[in-house]
Amino acid sequence: MAKINLLPWRQELKKQRQQEFIVINAAVALSAAAIIMFFHILLSSQLSDQEERKAYIQSEIATLDGQIKQIDELQTRKDELLARMKVIQDLQGRRPVIVRVFDELARTVPNKVYLISVVRKDDVFTIEGYAESNTQVSSFLRNINNSAWFKNPVLSTVVAADDQNKKSDKASAKAAIDKKNNRFALTVELEAPEPIKDDETGVKKTNKEAGK
Repeated sequence: MAKINLLPWRQELKKQRQQEFIVINAAVALSAAAIIMFFHILLSSQLSDQEERKAYIQSEIATLDGQIKQIDELQTRKDELLARMKVIQDLQGRRPVIVRVFDELARTVPNKVYLISVVRKDDVFTIEGYAESNTQVSSFLRNINNSAWFKNPVLSTVVAADDQNKKSDKASAKAAIDKKNNRFALTVELEAPEPIKDDETGVKKTNKEAGK
């Protein structure tokens, strides 16, 4: 005798397919969520690495800025020390120069000319003194002009003895000199000559002196 299945097979098949669809959708959703979570973690890791690199770069930049500032300070100190050393070297180099200048000045003063004041400002000397006549003053100017250590002598004033006596009534040793001499004032510039090779005596001479 044949068996007849009276169960609603169509409904069972539909229900089975619905369950399969739900399982597939759940699997797809879980897979998508897993993929999204993976990329989220990956991006978060990359962002974290970039932030760490950025912080490291900023820290290195700050360190370099501090080092650059220290280098600038050291360069400033170096420049100041070099400037001080240059001043000291100039002073040391000029110490024998002033001795030679006064020695040369004494050589240029002719007879019957008396100096009472020598004032220096930078490389300009203001000289005041007395001479018996204008001839001695002219000779003094020529000697200065021919000197290797001076240049551009300019006579400022020459006061005759008669005019000078009218302006002063004081009886002193200075006034006694004024009665016999003319007072003059002049300016002259310092010209430090370049030394040449030593001669046989071992004394350094200037180019201008060697030409003499």
